[in-house]
Amino acid sequence: MKKLILGATLLVSVATFAQKDELKALKKIYAKDEISEKDLEAYKTASDALQGLASEESDKVYAKFYKVMYPTVVLASKGAKATLQDQMNLYKPEFIQEYGATIDETIAFEKKSGKKVYTDDLIEEKKMFKQGLTSLALSLNTAKKYKEAAVFFYNVYLFDKKAEGKSLQNAAILSVQGEDYKSAVKYYEELLDSDYINNGIVYFAVNKATGQEEEISTREDRIKFISMNLYEKPRDLKVSDNKPEFMRILALLYRQNNLIDKAKETFSKARLLSPDDEELKKGEFELYYNLGYSGLSEEEKLVNEINASRADKKKFDELMEKRKAMFLSIIPDFEKAYSIDSTNSSTISILKMAYEVTGQPEKAKAIK
Repeated sequence: MKKLILGATLLVSVATFAQKDELKALKKIYAKDEISEKDLEAYKTASDALQGLASEESDKVYAKFYKVMYPTVVLASKGAKATLQDQMNLYKPEFIQEYGATIDETIAFEKKSGKKVYTDDLIEEKKMFKQGLTSLALSLNTAKKYKEAAVFFYNVYLFDKKAEGKSLQNAAILSVQGEDYKSAVKYYEELLDSDYINNGIVYFAVNKATGQEEEISTREDRIKFISMNLYEKPRDLKVSDNKPEFMRILALLYRQNNLIDKAKETFSKARLLSPDDEELKKGEFELYYNLGYSGLSEEEKLVNEINASRADKKKFDELMEKRKAMFLSIIPDFEKAYSIDSTNSSTISILKMAYEVTGQPEKAKAIK
């Protein structure tokens, strides 16, 4: 189980970089097939000590390596007793993100130093680890466990942010399907702020065998498939072209989570990007219309009370003022709804009534 992330071959030449006793101890324990509680304690002690002892850059890089690997050593110590939950506990976002970053840092260090010791193994390990996470996410999706699948697609993104923007998009979409709206807000916010949404490109080509256009993972793969005469008619789509639609969904999620100001702001920004988008217009209109309409929840009750209190002038006047205040409060939302769609008969009717009740007859006459 301890080989879950890094292969034993990665440990062979660490001593050539740093001969410190702590590194030797870490290498020895990590290479064991069975790890005892005593080994765990020794590993942790050596790793903690090494953080302060490592002075050369190479020592620091590989010291960090061992530190990041500690959770896998803990899992290995459980041996055959390790449960599925034990394994799942390893896949925490913090660990996955740190692990992916550590791999990238180590590869970058070896490229800079010109000593390609672990690079090939790390590239392969990164690929396999990502495939494992992706497979689990896909399996959960197939099982219609959308909320859980979203978490694992998000973990894939955390593991490799540069290459896995699409996984973040999947996480956002699936969290909505799983009705996990709070997580959906987080994922869509990150998506809209990601390099993927701003600079990503989706590659398409037509499959000659089926005649259907398909998405291809990379530009290099598409070039290869076209050269093999399997695909034709390549087409690129900037992910940023979908930004208004993602913003529309986020605005609806804000509304779902009762974050009204954020919903209004997001719709406004999205409309600036795509002013003629009918879905955006419809979504923004419904937001303001529903907000305004919800402010009229006591209208029927107030009218009944007013009609029943005509003999009591003081109470009658108080109720009339209360009704006036209610209509004043909903006017801004209905005015905004009217500015988006001036043909909606319900909006026209309510806004006219609001102007009349609040003593603005000229504005009521101006609405057609």
